[in-house]
Amino acid sequence: MSGPEPSAGLEGLAACEGPTVPEGPTVLVEPTAPTEDGKRVRIVLMPGNNALIDARVMKNLRTAAALGYDAIALGLSRGEAVEEHLFDWGGRVIIQPVPLRYEAWRRYRRWRISFDRTDRSIGRAYAAYLRQDRDFENGRAVRDGGRAGTATPAERPSSVTKMWRRLRYLAVRVLVKARSLSADREIRRDAWEPAKLEAWRRRRFAWLKLAPWRTHWRKAVPKAVDDAMAVAGQLDQLAPDIVHVHDVYMMHAAAQYAIRAARRGEAVRLIYDAREFVPGLAHVPPRRVAAYAALEREFMPDFDRVVSVSVPMATAVAERHGLIRRPDVVMNAPMEDLEATDVPSVRQAAGVGEDVPLLVYSGGVNPARGVGTIVRALARLPRAHLAVVVNNRGTAVVHLEELAGELGLADRLHLVPFVPHDQVTRYLGSADVGLSPLSRVANHDLTVTNKFCEYIEAGLPIVTSDTPAQAELVRELGLGEVFVADDAASLASAVNRVLDNLDSLKTRIVNDQALRFRFSWAAQAEVLAGVYAEETAVLGLPVPPARS
Repeated sequence: MSGPEPSAGLEGLAACEGPTVPEGPTVLVEPTAPTEDGKRVRIVLMPGNNALIDARVMKNLRTAAALGYDAIALGLSRGEAVEEHLFDWGGRVIIQPVPLRYEAWRRYRRWRISFDRTDRSIGRAYAAYLRQDRDFENGRAVRDGGRAGTATPAERPSSVTKMWRRLRYLAVRVLVKARSLSADREIRRDAWEPAKLEAWRRRRFAWLKLAPWRTHWRKAVPKAVDDAMAVAGQLDQLAPDIVHVHDVYMMHAAAQYAIRAARRGEAVRLIYDAREFVPGLAHVPPRRVAAYAALEREFMPDFDRVVSVSVPMATAVAERHGLIRRPDVVMNAPMEDLEATDVPSVRQAAGVGEDVPLLVYSGGVNPARGVGTIVRALARLPRAHLAVVVNNRGTAVVHLEELAGELGLADRLHLVPFVPHDQVTRYLGSADVGLSPLSRVANHDLTVTNKFCEYIEAGLPIVTSDTPAQAELVRELGLGEVFVADDAASLASAVNRVLDNLDSLKTRIVNDQALRFRFSWAAQAEVLAGVYAEETAVLGLPVPPARS
């Protein structure tokens, strides 16, 4: 694979080329060679996805490789074969297929005890199949009435078989209709006002804590069992010295590996990246949130080190689990490739002229992210246009377009594509204002998001909702304005105040090098370097020299 030379330790992490997935058939590669002093310290990162799409994991992988570690990300997929990718800068990604065995078995059993939107979709599809099966013989007779077949007709089903097919279809149809009532209630809840929905979620979560038999993670999140079964062999073969877990449902897979290694007389250090405050997750069914929280609580004692994304979240995680040491803070800061050419402009992607105020939102779209509030605010911002950076037109994005159409704003809402994570800041730089309109939920109140750091690196003033972690930074550092979450009028007023002082705000952010370094990946890489060095020292292994 062609590309730049490996970066020179941490200095190269502020401006480096991001990972590129090779085209064509996957080529399996040999492990990287050990250094002259023997075995290199091996770090395996474990996200609950295929790793290549996870910007935080890929930045972390790049950092570990630059620090001289044998760095591997072990991802997951629903494919059929193991994939392996080697990068010029020294990192590897192994993608392990996960057959749905335990999850499929649990879902079959769940038909008797619960029913959600996915169950309803499966049930309706199965009922439709049974209807076709019931009507097959009648349809065959109609088709064969004017057709000369190529073979002697097979023996036709008996009247008893036909009656059984009718009864089976009727029974499944009645079951699906009856059990769909809970799924319909779930859909109606999604249309509630965010504050009402969050209050319901809190009450539901509190009740579920009193019913642990309903929220055991093996029952509520059977995928975690399948993931653990799938990666166990890879972990034993890779034999990492440090395992850095990036998703809560991978915690028990790492803990199981560490115990297997201990029985072999091998020491392993476990690091957990608490990048979400699990009990406060939004847009996740409360039963699953409760299960994630139970899983995190069960396996947290097995981990030796915890990192998180902000000081408030680190404090909350430490208090929740009674940690002896507050988690180290590694923000979701951007890694920028200053050498990349032909980086697109979000203003050009939106087709908006230089004289038009352009607001930008970069990130996931769902009701809890508050993007609908921006669209409603556009009605009070007659000159402004909005660019929403999305990677697909899911249901939430379609609803956003429909809302803009109903309000007569369709010509001022622009859906623009994703770019590689190391080009995001230059992509966003042509906009005027970066927006973070999160609704008030516990997880949002504690986090500092990717987009927040990206806006600063892009030199954009920020308008954020009054989620405390971000709002306090905006006020303290003079980065822009704060508005009342889910209040379109308040958002529009905040945007107007920023636009009135746009030049001075932009100039100050662009020229404040200390500010931009604080929210850059280079600063976060220094924290990771210290974490990895300390854990390596505990193992009694030499800290590797940074790659040159």
